[in-house]
Amino acid sequence: MRSWGSVLGLALWWGICLAALGRQEALPPSRYFQGMAGERWFAELYALPLGDSLWVSVLVRVPYASLGFEQEPLRGGFRASLQLGVEFADSLGIVRRRLERADTVWVQRYEATLSRDSAWVRAFEVRVPPTVVRCRLRLLLGRQEVRGEDFPLTDSAGRLRWRSPLLALAAEQAEIVPFVLGGAVPFGAPAARVMLWDARIRRGELYTYRCVQVPPGPDTFWWDSTPELRGTVRAQLRGRLLLQHPEVPRYWLQPDTLGGWVECLLPTAELVPGRYEFLLVPAESASQADTLRWSFRIVWSQMPLPLQRLSYAIRSMRHILSDDDWDELRRGSEHEQWRKLWQYWKQRDPTPATAYNEAMAVYFRRVEHAYFAFQSVSESDGAQTARGTVYILYGEPTRTERIFPPGGQPQEVWIYERLRKRFLFELRPDGRWHLVNIEQL
Repeated sequence: MRSWGSVLGLALWWGICLAALGRQEALPPSRYFQGMAGERWFAELYALPLGDSLWVSVLVRVPYASLGFEQEPLRGGFRASLQLGVEFADSLGIVRRRLERADTVWVQRYEATLSRDSAWVRAFEVRVPPTVVRCRLRLLLGRQEVRGEDFPLTDSAGRLRWRSPLLALAAEQAEIVPFVLGGAVPFGAPAARVMLWDARIRRGELYTYRCVQVPPGPDTFWWDSTPELRGTVRAQLRGRLLLQHPEVPRYWLQPDTLGGWVECLLPTAELVPGRYEFLLVPAESASQADTLRWSFRIVWSQMPLPLQRLSYAIRSMRHILSDDDWDELRRGSEHEQWRKLWQYWKQRDPTPATAYNEAMAVYFRRVEHAYFAFQSVSESDGAQTARGTVYILYGEPTRTERIFPPGGQPQEVWIYERLRKRFLFELRPDGRWHLVNIEQL
């Protein structure tokens, strides 16, 4: 059995993958995609008044790919340990409350250690003095401490303030199921439940809201501009909030006041990855001073690795473009190349009414899989191999067979029942798999 040894954390693994993808044509380090994945962990914090103190809820999500699993030969499977430290400090920097949590995660399969879907999710509730103005989270993965996260509890005027809305699944139910993506909505979500609290929101009053895309910086690749979303909501009376997540038990978010709440259902299917502002203003007010603001993001947490290197993404298009079209795609500045790539897939989007492009996502997920699944000592980029090309064009075969002819070279057969095709590959002495025959079934 193959011994996998220690599995590195996502940051190192991510860096190696991106370095490999961009080995020949790397982007300048200042360039990045708006809304790309890469955060090692996510945290959210919501504070509410409760009598003479504050009631604070902290939500933390760490993808399995970040945990740094190690193989356990005696027990079997893979183990990861982590510690989370939470400190609440006042304006002088004096720590008024401290929490420590330690946990161990076990998985049986190596593939699970690299998962970006599965995650360690926890929720913590704590009552702190009203003088607390800042919270700091520290995460220790094994013996390695990752970058901490600071959360201000108040704004510049000293008012208790949420820095992002409570964003949750759009469900008509009492339970609130937060995304726990660090104040973000996953790209492709059809809608999001947006919950806002501010002491200045007056119960029963009608408010208008606007969701506005924040223009990216000059060194940022981005997508289309999105339409501004508008609507009206009425401030609600609320008691305790029941929060729930598949990975944690139910728990209550307990405000001391029934006022100050606004909730709406935001149609996020139209929103592309990036940063947004949610603006709330009383319907009868025309003063900018009455506008309340929150920021949030749309993130593509499952963004295929090849899309995170423009040069490699364009190189991967060689499988489906003619020579002339491929040459045209490569012309122009990086921003022009990205725009042409985006437009190519937009024209082939099976759901053009939404921002998420299923066809583009499927194609580049195949490229990512092929890169790693079919690489070898002789061919470092599995997506450029014969087997990788067939996989990218047609997807997972219905079944495969290995053949070892006496005195001949090893062969591999891929059968696609839906296409009624049979592909025959042969391993040559140069260490490369060659496509030697295609048969119609």
